[in-house]
Order: sequence, then structure tokens, then C-alpha cells
Amino acid sequence: MKLLLSLLLSATVFLATPQKSFAQNYAALFEQFQPSALTREDKRFLQAALAFEGHYKGLFDGDWGKLSQTAMESYSARTFQTGVEPWHMALLAFSLFDETKENGWDMYHSDWLGMTYLWPKDAFRKDRSTKNFINFRHIGSSLSYSVGVLDFKAAQNVHDFTQRRHAGSGEAYSVRKPNFAISTAQISDGSYLYTRSNLIKNRWSTVMLSANRRDKALLDAVSSSISTGYANPLGMTENGHLATVVLQTIEVLSTKDEPQLNAAQPTPSPPKTTTSSGTGFVVSAQGHILTNDHVVDSCSRYTVDGKQAERIAGSPEFDLALLKAPIKKDAAVAVFSAAPPRLNSDVTVVGYPYGGALSGLNVTRGSVSSLKGLGGDATRLQITAPVQQGNSGGPLVAADGEIVGVIVSKLDVLKFADAIGDVPQNVNFAVRGEIAKLFLSQNGITPALSLDDIALDPTEIAERTAAFTVFIECH
Repeated sequence: MKLLLSLLLSATVFLATPQKSFAQNYAALFEQFQPSALTREDKRFLQAALAFEGHYKGLFDGDWGKLSQTAMESYSARTFQTGVEPWHMALLAFSLFDETKENGWDMYHSDWLGMTYLWPKDAFRKDRSTKNFINFRHIGSSLSYSVGVLDFKAAQNVHDFTQRRHAGSGEAYSVRKPNFAISTAQISDGSYLYTRSNLIKNRWSTVMLSANRRDKALLDAVSSSISTGYANPLGMTENGHLATVVLQTIEVLSTKDEPQLNAAQPTPSPPKTTTSSGTGFVVSAQGHILTNDHVVDSCSRYTVDGKQAERIAGSPEFDLALLKAPIKKDAAVAVFSAAPPRLNSDVTVVGYPYGGALSGLNVTRGSVSSLKGLGGDATRLQITAPVQQGNSGGPLVAADGEIVGVIVSKLDVLKFADAIGDVPQNVNFAVRGEIAKLFLSQNGITPALSLDDIALDPTEIAERTAAFTVFIECH
């Protein structure tokens, strides 16, 4: 229940305590997305969430036009490979809950500037001030703020400076009006610079933002949030459509005794006299095998490719387990990526679904659709590659053949099907590679690492991964 509780605790920042169950309306989660059912406050909240996800570049004004709809469609297509469904709004809300919980993001009004913008009130530090600006930095990213009230000449110099820094392809974006100016630049090192000035009380209130390429979405979110005057905090309308969808989704994803994720193994666990199976992969030349804890937690005896194995360690929190079995002296050992995967990067899933019934080893391909699990779970990442029963514990492999995760779960398919008669597709999860490396190190195994990052042909990835992927049976 830990993840579900995290969602509920985060949701209380924006939602009133629910007064009733919405179970009778679960089917609405999969009906056609209707922005007209949302209040202006709900739409502003979703615009902000889409901006943080890197899909929306526009005002947080609650007007749901073509720009907002295109951003929502882009988010659903990238994350779920489907059109927009109402429950996708809940996943967006969870991501913004997580950002707010970690950094305190909300709309901040500066009386001095006469402007409002997104501000990480729980995660910033003040840098040394300069002649024209007070400078701040967001803790945990490369985003920095410089704010000042300037005369015309100083403001013009700042915008000219921004445009001179532009080294990207094409012309830099620029707006010049009698009471308003924007300048942007992509700097030669790949970072970005954004400058905005508004004429307020005969002075130019100016906000400069900078960030590296990795944090471009964060810079865009903050720049989109800037407005003159006072803007309301981000939130949802109490008992409104968005709040209802969020609560419905939490209810659907919850169960009485289990978290909202359905392990990619038969549930409930079979008795010890029954054989179940899963996947694992070799992580040391001494025969150590990494798999999921739920694959082997109810076993009295284990076999790896038909050979007796022993359990060395397990972590229910991470859902990882370490076995040891006899292997060939020249057996291949999995190599982990030294860096985490990037969003939308290609990945391959290798395993033995349905006890190897699908012609033995099975290979599927997809991409990384989110760098966190549901509700911002930092130990997981989300993938679009199909995951079946028995894939649990198998390797998640990047385009260079290196391990970036361990397949662990998918949305509770049976519960969704029972509730609404339909099932969301391409929503599968893996334990992050960094967590797997930590688990191995905690148990005396030094994982093999690589910095090569040389893309391989998909067929070569399959051949290499097959050499260290093993079939695990639980008796």
C-alpha cells in the first residue's frame, strides 16, 4: 500500500477528503476526453502539468484551445500510445503532485516586479546579486532565475545580450512591443536562455531564465507561467471533474491488500507444491542471478535453467532478489549502463513469458515513456514494450545492449477489466537500473558497467541479451 498512500497523501495538497465512493462511475475513466467538463481552475492545473512534462508551451490561463489539446494528445501518444482518455489526467496530476511535494512549486507573486511566475519555494538558493538583478537557483536542476526592475536602456541591453548569445539553428525567437519584450537563445554549449520584460509603472520588470538542455521543459514551464499582476495558485476545483477522475483512478489502482501495480506473475501466488516461473539474468562470473523478489518469495526450491539454485538475498521494498546457480565458466555476464536511460529512448525486454510457452525466450521492443512510476515512484520507470506473465525479473536493455532496468510489473489488468471492461495498453514498469546496481552492491556484487554507448543492431541486442538471460522455476 506504500505507493497508494503516497498518492493519497500527495493528493490531499489539492483535494478535499472524498465524501463518497466513485466506483459506480469507473467506466467514465475510459470514455472520450471532454475538456468542456473541466473548470478553468482544472484546465490551468493540467496546463501546468503538461508544461512540466515538456508538452505545453503557452499561458496558464485556463483557456483550452488548440495548443492545450495538442499538448494533451502529445502526452497521451508518447506515454500510452493511445488517444486521450480521462484517466490520463490523473497520471498528469500525480506527476505534478510529486513535483510540488519535492520542490514546493506554485505560483508566486512579486509585488516588487508586479508579476507572477512558478517558483520552487522549498528548493531554491540565492546567488550573489549583480548591478541589475537578484539571482536565484533551483536546487536539483540547472534552472536559474534573475529578476530586476530596469530602465529602458538596461532592459534593451539585456535583450540584445540574449539575442547575441544565440548559436542554435535558425533565428532566435523575439518579440518587441511598446510595453512587452521576449528574447530567447540557444547557447553554443546547448543550454537555453529566456528573457522577458513588461513595462509596469514606467519601469521594465524583467525575468531572465537559463537552464541546460536536460532541464529545457522546466525552463519552458516557468517561462509559460509568467504573467503580469496576480495569478491564482495552482489547484483543482473541489468536487470538480478533474478531482473526481483523480479519486476514481486511485480507487481503481488500489486493492485491499496489495499496491496498485500488478506483478507480471500470476496472482495470487501458487502454493509451494505448484511450479511457477519467471526470468532472471546473470550479473557475476560466479553465477549470481538477479530477478524479482516476487518471483521467488514463496518458493522452497529454485532452479535456474533446470539447475538447482540458492537464494542469497531479497528486497521486498525494491522487489529484487539474488540467486546463485552453477553456470558455465565462459558464461556471459550482463553489463549495466553507467547512466540512466533518457525519456523516449529505445529499450528491449527479454524474458520467458508464460513459462516459456511462447517458443522459449521472447523479445519485445518499446521505449521509455516515463522516468518515474505511478505517483512519482522514483524506484521505477515506465516503458511501452509489452510485458507478459513470466517476464518478471528479466532485463530491460538499452539500444547499446546495456542493462537499464529489471522488468517488474504492469497496471492491474484484471482490476481495470473488472471495473470498466477495458484495459489501458502499453503501461508497464521496470525497477530502475540505478536501484538494481545499488541492491547488488549492498549484497557484495560489483555490477559490470560500461560507458561505450554504441548503438547496436536490434538482432545483435537480442543475441547478446539471450546469452545472459535465464529461466527461473519456483517449486
